[in-house]
Order: sequence, then structure tokens, then C-alpha cells
Amino acid sequence: MLCRKVLRSVIKPSQLRLGVRIVTQFGAMDDLQTRTAHNSNTNSSSSGVGVGSPVLPRTQNLGTAATSMVELQHSNGAPLEAPRTPTAPSTTATATAAAPAATSVTVNDGVLFEDLVFYPKGRERSDSRDKETLARELAEFHEAVEMFTQIKPNAQSIRDSISNLKLNSLRDTIKYLERSGLTLSAVEKLSVIHVAGTKGKGSTCALTESILRQYGVRTGFFSSPHLVSITERFRINGVPLARNKFTRHFWHVYNNLMSKREYDKDMPPFFMFLTILGFHAFLEERVDVVVLEVGIGGECDCTNVLRNVKTVGITSLALEHTDLLGTTIKQIAWQKGGIIKPGSNVYTHVTDPVCLEVIRERVAEKKATLHQVLETEAYFKYNLYAHYFDTFNDYVRLNGALAIQLAYDWLRQAKGRFHEDNPINDLHMTTEVLRGLVTAHWPGRCQLVEYNHMRVHLDGAHTIESMRICLDWYIKSTKRTPSNPKILIFNRTGGSDPSGIVNLVHNTINFDMVCFTPNIAHPQKRDPSQSTKYTSARQQRHRAQIIAKVWESMSEAKQQINKGQLYNTCWEALTAVRARYPAPIELDLLVTGSIHLLGAVITAIDQFQSPVQATATSTAASPSSSIQSATIPVVDRSPVSEFKCENLSKF
Repeated sequence: MLCRKVLRSVIKPSQLRLGVRIVTQFGAMDDLQTRTAHNSNTNSSSSGVGVGSPVLPRTQNLGTAATSMVELQHSNGAPLEAPRTPTAPSTTATATAAAPAATSVTVNDGVLFEDLVFYPKGRERSDSRDKETLARELAEFHEAVEMFTQIKPNAQSIRDSISNLKLNSLRDTIKYLERSGLTLSAVEKLSVIHVAGTKGKGSTCALTESILRQYGVRTGFFSSPHLVSITERFRINGVPLARNKFTRHFWHVYNNLMSKREYDKDMPPFFMFLTILGFHAFLEERVDVVVLEVGIGGECDCTNVLRNVKTVGITSLALEHTDLLGTTIKQIAWQKGGIIKPGSNVYTHVTDPVCLEVIRERVAEKKATLHQVLETEAYFKYNLYAHYFDTFNDYVRLNGALAIQLAYDWLRQAKGRFHEDNPINDLHMTTEVLRGLVTAHWPGRCQLVEYNHMRVHLDGAHTIESMRICLDWYIKSTKRTPSNPKILIFNRTGGSDPSGIVNLVHNTINFDMVCFTPNIAHPQKRDPSQSTKYTSARQQRHRAQIIAKVWESMSEAKQQINKGQLYNTCWEALTAVRARYPAPIELDLLVTGSIHLLGAVITAIDQFQSPVQATATSTAASPSSSIQSATIPVVDRSPVSEFKCENLSKF
């Protein structure tokens, strides 16, 4: 049975420090609290919110119940050694580096919710360049994003490859890679850790990258999908690729590909294009390692074009994308095992006998070596850091050991100053590993952000198992606020039957209000990505309508009041919530079911706090729906500034 640590502490903007160091004054993790004179002197003066004070947003980190990016300590009080110096200059300061005490910065009411979601990773909050330059770069960035609406969805490319039992996607990747100006041999100079799986591959990659960064390794991290900005998919030393760099790489790749077309639509699909762009960026940034997350499956995924990967990870497996990967767990496991390369070290915490048998067969086929990792708790039993384990949430508990072994394996094979002689499956816990686990940040995964009288719980759970973890986390998190109305904003993409996961949510928590909405932030501000034919607004609304009807039927079967309502956009759902529960009523909001929904809600919350003009007709759900949205008053306000969200599909 999975257990989750109650998440007790959060971070206020009044406790943020310039740069990336964070001070917290909350919670049960005294050993992770700041040990500076400044913090001890101001503990009583800055920790609370007095009557009439502005509501200050807060946030949590992936790794711990109380986020800390300051000096960690042994249980005996001795400080841990500082992380090693990075290989090359980074766009951000080292998150855990020991630094002189700084003056706390109070963030005013103008802070963006989006910034709080991403800030714990060291995201820059300001730019000293002139406004004209920034505006031009933003316009150029949006122009590049707009071009992605013309690119073929990756799902169709993978479906063609699998149905024809051919590796068309890999051959096409090589073809388009060369047209973009790179050869496969040039790309294979990158040192890569490749990770596939159904659940936990993103958090495993995030933990692995964070650990290696503490050793001074200059890291690249390619992941999908993104929450708000497409630049999140390409991280350099934990920081999303700068917009101007993304724009430059995009047009370089795009123009090269366009100039070498053999026919009109001779262009790579969306995800393949981004993979190629990522290779360009990582080579230019001269990273020491790329932590590469598979898009879909593994065997035919375009990230699998690399032939000499020596470190491979496979996370938990379950049925997913059955229209693409197969309808049985054995077929899924076979696809995931496709990333195994000859002579590679393969690490997994898969325990299902059927899946494990398939993985063993694929390992034998490639003459690789399989290593089953132990549970994460084993790394904390016999050292000075044992008390830290209880502070980790389930993402770290479930995937931490795999991330540790992937990092150790890369360090064993590294040359020069990064080389570490750690035996395979060694339970030795280094200070770098501990720092990496504690400071890892993976937005939208069991993340709590407090903002404008709302405790917003963000989790992209989309399987029954991950939803159980999400609901358990939410229940424990809300025990401290039993009087808060409990609000659910839910959507689930894909073509599979939503009944199982909807039934789980329906039976587990008695929400006061349930909102079903497509992954669309606002009714009037058009996101360029929403014009793609494979995620059209009509298709998304139809899917949300199906889910809402499933919820309604479950309520009727149990003779319960149906608290579910259907909305056309996330902004309209938030408007209805606040119409029923006006501020300053504090809400416990859970946003889950789809990682794409999280991105839309993040953008909608910022727009909800901005001047927005809506129309009565735009707020109504589809006339064909038997579930109508709540009546939402017309809001007479000026239009918002340029729409920011680039929440493109994963494919």
C-alpha cells in the first residue's frame, strides 16, 4: 500500500531570496530550515499574514514536504558540503550552492501564478533588458510557436510505423536530422541517459538531472509535455531554454528543412521536430549529459535514434496509448524495452512478472545487462540522513532509487573529474545525491501553490494508480484546512474509457463543486496551438462532455446530488467557482486528470486576476450537453494583454 507524507509547509514570496535561494519558516522539517542569522531574527516578524495584509502566494518543491534550497545538515547539525562547481557557466545560479545571507524580498500582489509554479527552480523573475527588446523577442517567439500549428501530429507518425511493423519514424528522424544540418554521428557525441516507462519517467528524469547537477555536471534535460511554455521541454542546468535561443534554433531547423523538401508536406511531425531542435540546442550549449525522456513507447520513438546509449532506465509500466503501443501489457513492455542498446546498463524497478520477463528478453536480445534497483528507503536506513526519507513525497519514494542508480551509472562511465567508482546498486548516500533529491523540482506533480485565497493543488495524474496517489496527497494536504470548500477541476485526454478513473475520484472525495473543462484557458484569447486539427476545441469539448456525463450517471446511480458542471474553458470554470465562493473565502482547489489541463489552468488563473472581458454566450457549454454550466455574469472589463500560453499537445 502506498503511503504519502502529509505536505505541511509551503513557501511565501516574502520568504523568497534574490537569485534562487529560498528560506522557509514553516513545517516539520527543522533540519531543512535556514540556519542563518537573518532567518532566526525575522522568524516572528515575517512568517504570518496579519489582518489587512495582502494574501501571499506559496509553493512547494517536488522532493520534500518543506522546500529548501539552502544548506542541508546532517542529523548532528554539521552542514553538508556544497555542490561542485559546474563545468560551464549556466543561465542560473547553482540552486543549492552555499552563499552569503541575502535580504528577503517581499513580492507584491502583482506576482504571477505562473512564476510561482516555476520559480523554485531558479526561474528569473525579471530581465534588465529594455522593454522594446523584450517585446520584439516575445513577438518572434510567438511567431515561431505559431508555425507549429502547421506540423503533423507525432501520434500519426508513430501509428504508421507500428502498424506497418517498420521503424519509419527512426529512418525519418535520421533523414530530417541530416537535413537540419546535423549528422547522427555528431549527435551521438552527446552523452545520454535514456528513460522510458508509463508512470514516473518524467519525475525520474527530473531527479536524475538534479542529482547530476549537484556533482557540477552541466546538464541538458529533454521532457514532454510542457505546462505553459514550450521552452520547458529543453532545460539547461535545470532552467528552461531562453525564448530567444529557442526562436533562433527553431528558425534554423525550420528553414533548413523547408529548403530541402522533396514535396509539399515533407516535414517531420511535431515531436520529431522538437527532438531534432533539442539536439541542436544541447550541442550548442555543450552539456556534459542529456537526460532524455521518451515521448511515446520507445521502440519507434524518435528519441530512440541514438545507437550508443550506455545508461537506460525503465520506470513502472501499465496500459497506455493502446491504439499506438498495443492492447496488452506484454506489448507495452516490448515497446518500452526498445530503447535498450547493445552493451548498455539497464535499470528498472518494474516488479510485474509479465513485464519483467519481456524486459529480460529484450536485454538478452541486445546483450545488455539488467539491474533491478532496490526501494528508495534502503538508501536512508543506515546513515546520517535517515530522517530525510519521511519528508519525501511519493514521486521521490517511488522513483528516487532508480534516479540514484542512473546518476551513479553515468558517473561510473564518465571521464575526468566526474568519474565516481560507485559499485552497481551501491546503497552509499552522498551529499550530492541528497541535495539532488531534496531540491528537485518537477512542476505539476503533487505541487501545492497558495495564491489569492486559493490552495491550488496541481497534479497531472492520468492513470488509476497515479490518481490514487494524487487523491491521497490531496486528502492529507487538506486535513489542515477542513473548513475550506473542496473544488475539483478535471479533464482527461485520450480515447480510452474514462469510467474507471472518474469512478475512483467520485468514490474517494466528496467535492463541494466539480468542474469539467477542456484544456482551453480562455474563451477569447486564442492559443496558436489550439488551432491544430488533432486537438480542436470541438474535440476537446466533446471529450469533456463525455466525462461530465459519466460523472452525472454515477451520481444518479448512487442517488447523490450531481455536483458536476461542464464549462467551455478553464477561465469560465474559475469564474463560476468564485461566483459561488467569493474571496476572501479560501478554497482547496485540485486540478488533475491531464498535464495539458494544468497548463491551461495556470494561464487561466493569471488571466482571471487580470482585466478580462467575457460574454454571456461564451460561458455556456455546448447546447447538446445535458449538463449545463452555471450562469456566469457578464464582466465588463478591458481586454487582457497578449495571450501567453503555448500549451501545445504532447504529440
